[in-house]
Amino acid sequence: MTGPKKRLATRMVLLAIAQVVLLQCAAITIWYFTVPHHFDHVLPAPYRRHGHGPHLFGLPVGPMLTLLTGFIVLGVGALLTARWILQPVGKLSETAKAIGSGDLGARSGVARDDEIGVLGTQLDEMARRLELLVASERELLANVAHELRTPLSRIGVALDLAAEGDGKRARASLEDIAVDVDELETIVNDILTAMRFESGRATELPMRRATVEPATIAATAAERLKARHADRTLTLDVAPGLPVIDVDPVLFRRVVDNLVDNAHKYTPDITTPIELRVSQSDDVVVFEIADHGVGIPAEDLPRVFSPFFRGDRSRSRSSGESGGVGLGLTLARRIAIAHGGTISIASDPRQGTVARLTVPAAASTPRSAA
Repeated sequence: MTGPKKRLATRMVLLAIAQVVLLQCAAITIWYFTVPHHFDHVLPAPYRRHGHGPHLFGLPVGPMLTLLTGFIVLGVGALLTARWILQPVGKLSETAKAIGSGDLGARSGVARDDEIGVLGTQLDEMARRLELLVASERELLANVAHELRTPLSRIGVALDLAAEGDGKRARASLEDIAVDVDELETIVNDILTAMRFESGRATELPMRRATVEPATIAATAAERLKARHADRTLTLDVAPGLPVIDVDPVLFRRVVDNLVDNAHKYTPDITTPIELRVSQSDDVVVFEIADHGVGIPAEDLPRVFSPFFRGDRSRSRSSGESGGVGLGLTLARRIAIAHGGTISIASDPRQGTVARLTVPAAASTPRSAA
C-alpha cells in the first residue's frame, strides 16, 4: 500500500502557518488604525493625526485588540483542528467497538488522503476480511455436515445389509464401506491440513522428496481414475524424453489426482473423455488436465483457490460424486508452491476447463524413457 498523499503533520504545520499569517495581518491592521502617528511623516498634512492612540481603562487599545484577536484566532483554530482530527477518530473508535462486539458489517466510512484515512481504509478492509472469513467458516461447517452425511448414510445402509446374514451382500457392503471410509478420511485430512496452515501452526509442508518420472505419476493417476470410475475414459498423452522431477510422490500425486477427479466431477456426460497431457516447457514439466464439462463461470475463477470456496453446488453433484468442502484446490496450490511449481485454471462454461500444473525438472538428471 502506498503512503498517504498528504501527511497529517504537514497539514498541521500548514494550519499553524495560516494562523500565524492571520494573526500578523490582524496585528498590522489594528496597529495601523490605533497608532496612526507612526505614519504622520509620510502622510499629507490634512491627513495627519497626532497622539498616542486611543486608550481603554488606561491601557492602549491596540495591544489589547491584538491580544484578544490572537485568543479568538487560536481558539477557533484549535476547535476546528480538534474537530477535524477527533471526529474521524471517533468514527474509527465506534467502528472498532462494533466489530469487537460482533458486528462485522460495521464500516467507518472515513475517506481521507492522510494517515487517518489510511487507518480508516485498513480498518474497513480488516472488517471486510473478517466478514468473509466468518462466512467461509460457516460455509465450511455447512459443507462438512452436508458431505459427511452422504457417506455416513451409505455406511449405515451397508451395515444394515451386512447384518441380514447374506454373505454375498455382506462382502459387497464391506467394499462399499471401504470406499465411504476412504472418502471420509480424505475430507477429514483436507480439513485438518488446511486448518493447520490457516492457523499458522504449519509454515511448510513436510516433504519426502524422491526422483520420479512424470510418466509414472500420470499413469498412476489414470489407473486410479479407472479403478474408481470404470466408465470414464481418460486420454493419456505423455511427451517423449521428459526429464525426471524431484517431488514428494505422495503429495504430488495428490495434486494430480485432485485435478483429475475435478475434471470427472464436472463432466456430467460419462462418455466424454478427460485428457491428461504431460509435456516440457523450458526447465519445467507441465501436467495439463482438460475436460469438456460444465466449466467455471468467469466470476468464480479468481476464487477457486480460496479455502472453503465452492461454486454452484449443482455442478459438484452433477455426476453423483461428493462435492467436497472446498479445500482440494487450496491444498493443491500449496503443494505446487512447496515444490517450486505453479498451478492455474482456465475455463469456459461453453467448452470446459483446463488445469495446468508445473514443476521444475530435476537438475542434472537423465531423461526418462519415452
